[in-house]
This record gives sequence, C-alpha cells and structure tokens, in this order.
Amino acid sequence: ITNMARASGPERFFGQALNGLSLTYNESDSFRPQDPRVDLYLQPLPNPSGEGKDWGFALNLFDNKFVLRVNNYETQQIKTRSGDAGTIAQRVLRTDVAATGAFLLQTQALLWVAAANPTFSQAQIEAEVGRQMGIPWERQLELDAAFDAGRVSSTNDIIAEGTEIELNFNPTNYWTVAASVTKNESTNANVSSDIAQWIGERMPVWTTIRDQRTGELWWNTNYGGSQTAAQNFAVFVGSPYAVVQQSEGTPNPQIRKYAARFSSNFKFSGVTQHEQLKKFEVGGALRYQDKGFIGYYGVQQFPATITELDRRRPIWDKGSFFGKTTTGHYSLDVNLRYRTRLWANKVGTSLQLNIRNLQEGGDRLQAIGAFPDGTPHTYRIVDPRQFILTATFDL
Repeated sequence: ITNMARASGPERFFGQALNGLSLTYNESDSFRPQDPRVDLYLQPLPNPSGEGKDWGFALNLFDNKFVLRVNNYETQQIKTRSGDAGTIAQRVLRTDVAATGAFLLQTQALLWVAAANPTFSQAQIEAEVGRQMGIPWERQLELDAAFDAGRVSSTNDIIAEGTEIELNFNPTNYWTVAASVTKNESTNANVSSDIAQWIGERMPVWTTIRDQRTGELWWNTNYGGSQTAAQNFAVFVGSPYAVVQQSEGTPNPQIRKYAARFSSNFKFSGVTQHEQLKKFEVGGALRYQDKGFIGYYGVQQFPATITELDRRRPIWDKGSFFGKTTTGHYSLDVNLRYRTRLWANKVGTSLQLNIRNLQEGGDRLQAIGAFPDGTPHTYRIVDPRQFILTATFDL
C-alpha cells in the first residue's frame, strides 16, 4: 500500500480506501442515582441505569474531498421512571386514594360508612372503610403521603436503536455538498408488573362494592362529576395501559423513524471572474422528517362507545409542502451571501440572507392529537417562512 503512488486504476483506489478507512466501536454503562421512589405496594424502586454501544466506520478519500461516516447504535434505559408506566401508576392510585375526585372510593366510603353508622367514632369509621375497601386505613394514609410527596412511580425499560449515515462531498474548492440520513426506533420492555397486579387485585373490589346509602354499585355511580369511576378508569387508565402492554417489544410510533437532510453551497468565484458576481455564494438545505404519530384508532367504531385503543392502528399526521399534502414533513431553506471589503479594503464585510421554511406561505395549523375516530382535536401553529438578514464585519 505504501507504494500505491506507482499503481494505477483499481489498485490505487483500493490503496487509498484502505488508508482512509477507520473502524469504531464504543461500549458504556451508566448509573444515575435519583430521589427515592416506591411502587404501588410501597416497595422501593431501584435507581435507573443504562447501557449503550455503537459501532461503525468512516471512509476518507481524495484528500478529504469525500468523507463518509456510518454509525449504528443501541442504548438501553433500564428501570427508567420517565416512561408511561410511572404516569399510569399514579392514575391507578387515584381511583382509591390520593385524589379529590367526586367518585374517589375513599371519599365516598367515608361518607356512606358515617351515614350508616351514626354512633361510630372517627377511628371506627376509618377502620370500617379500610375493611370495606380492602386496604387497611393505615396503609391508605401511607399511600396518600407517598403520592402527595411525588414518590409513587413505576418502571419500564426503553430500548433505542438506529443508524446514522453522514456524507460530506467537496468536488471543488467552490462547491460543497453534505447529506445525512438517520433511522431511529424505540421500544418499551419489562413494563413493571406491579400495575397489572394492583389492577387485578382491586378490580373485584371496585366492581362489587356498593354505596350503603343507595345500594347502587359505586363503580357505576355518578357523584356529581363529569365521569363515573368506571368511565374515568377506562379513559385514563384502561386504554393507555392496554396500549403500553400491547406495545411491549414493538417500535414506538411516537418516535419518528426516519429523518434526512441535504445541503449544498456554491461560490460563484469558481465559475466567473466578474468583479461583483464572484463575491456571491448561494446555498440551501432540504430537510425531511417521517410522519408523526397523533393517536390510535379505537377498537370499537362510532356510534359505539370507544373504550379501547387499537395499538396496531396508529393515527398519522399529514405534512404539507408548498400547499400539497405529503405523508412526511419537508422543509426548504435558502441562503445567499455577499462578501466584499469596505473602507479602502480595510474591513471585511459579509451580508447574508437566510430564508427558513421557504415552503410555508402563511400560518397554518398542524394536528398533534386526534380522537379514536381519527378526528384531530389538538393543533399547533406552524411558523411561516422567515427572512433573516445578518451583517458581519471583520476589523
């Protein structure tokens, strides 16, 4: 390879490729101490940890005119508390205790036990409430305190993997090209079993306990709020938790899978010696993001009441490019630069005009959330194109 200057054709190219080739491999683990947290059974949660590795190669050819980098990575967040499991654990607890909702079982049980037993002391009422609810009063107080202190959570693992490809190509000193493509996927794993266990233990109580004042099932009674306990559980616990369970081990649609960028810059001095034209540069970038997730379709269909979400049927948003609907999101940026010298060539001056999001003609709304029938319910305002003029002086 050291004598490749004498070689020609494929042999010389092969030698240059070997000289410009480098391989990479990295592996790491981490440990992040956090504030104490407990699960629904008040058992301490472990501290989150992480593992990661990445590997790839870089190819540098023709004296840095062609540089290609490819990198693959895999990371694991182990026992993380930032996933969906932690949120659902708090919502589950608010069915029994630790909340102020009109249907809260603890609240209503205190009222009906007191009404049915007017001679009971407060301690006797609380003991009877604990018996009927199946959670001793002392444990209820402990759960209340843990929730109020923000200590109730749950864990799951998040596994992310992907590929990054980056290319820089400079065919001349006046023209540069850069491109990148990324692929990302994220999956949930090992969703904490304490949530399923708690729901399995509490559901027989929730669905059978009766209000002693009316004889009606507490689960289906509306106590003046917007929902019964059953309706609240279906919307805020049952449906999202079913989605979490179904999604275990499969890619998370909330993570956009693909992204890409292409940019280029050209100096007119490479093709003309005109006194003014050669001072100009023009460039731009085209950016792409994959379609975005805004919800799930329901298992049931209207006019039936939708109580379950279908994890296999995500609802995707729509993009727009110069007024035309697209399945992904495209953005176009353009820049124009003029370089000169002022004040008897003593001050280098650069004037640059950047136009960002050229494709956006005016304010428009982008759906970011949808009902289970696919109808959008939440939007964000998409910024219109922006014109940015900057001036730089080198003294």
